[in-house]
Amino acid sequence: MKFDWLLYAAALTALVTVTGSWHEVSDAPPAPPPPGIGEMSLFATYTPFTASSIINLPVDDRKIMTGTAFSISKTGEWIVAEKSVGKCTHPFLNIGGNLAVPFRTRPIPGHEGYLIAMTDGGGRPLSMADPANVKPGIRAFMPGYPGGTVGEATARLIGRTMMKHSKRFEGSEPVLAWAKAGQTYELKSDLNQLVGGPALNDNSHVMGITLKENPRRGRIYTSVPETVTAIASLADRKPDYDSEATITKRNYGIVSDTLRREYRVAQVGCIIA
Repeated sequence: MKFDWLLYAAALTALVTVTGSWHEVSDAPPAPPPPGIGEMSLFATYTPFTASSIINLPVDDRKIMTGTAFSISKTGEWIVAEKSVGKCTHPFLNIGGNLAVPFRTRPIPGHEGYLIAMTDGGGRPLSMADPANVKPGIRAFMPGYPGGTVGEATARLIGRTMMKHSKRFEGSEPVLAWAKAGQTYELKSDLNQLVGGPALNDNSHVMGITLKENPRRGRIYTSVPETVTAIASLADRKPDYDSEATITKRNYGIVSDTLRREYRVAQVGCIIA
């Protein structure tokens, strides 16, 4: 019996030591200022979206920003979180300035917390990580639009757990729990509008879909890798042999800016009718 307690104490000490060693502050530099409305109007013809699908957004009190999306098909398919869309009848991807691209959605059977958004044209799709390589201690980088502005976070994987859904009768979902290790410097908001965005490994491959942050515990939660690969397999994907950027805790802000600029990661919003 005493030996059992010694083993338990040793295991607990090892867990505390390992997770404690992940406690770090690897903040990214502040994001560059957004382009002005006139500048974005000049760039509109260079986006991957069809010109006829680009619209002018209404004034600020007629729109809200709700989350993040990422490309899974060059033809215009994106993963979004269902909570980012909610009951919105006019969802859009913000492409900068006062310009946006409306999207339609389709449900994903068996994955009710997620939707596939469809636009006319899209950015180069992100590649998927091998689930077998997603192990405790691995680092993730999470680009997107926390708090309605550009930003990102980094974290280390603790392991798998279960997350209860807020809606009744929806049960629980297996998720990954991450220990937050850094974010955009002087970010004024929490990270919850990263919801729907990608969690990338150091090869810029998607390991999961960002779901929520628990600031008090210093935790970020994402889908498991099997969920994101299953959803991506439903899209019109073609082999992509282009090399991806290597991400580190020193350059993840720069790589995140590139993903946003290339319309591979985009901001989700809603026009208020």
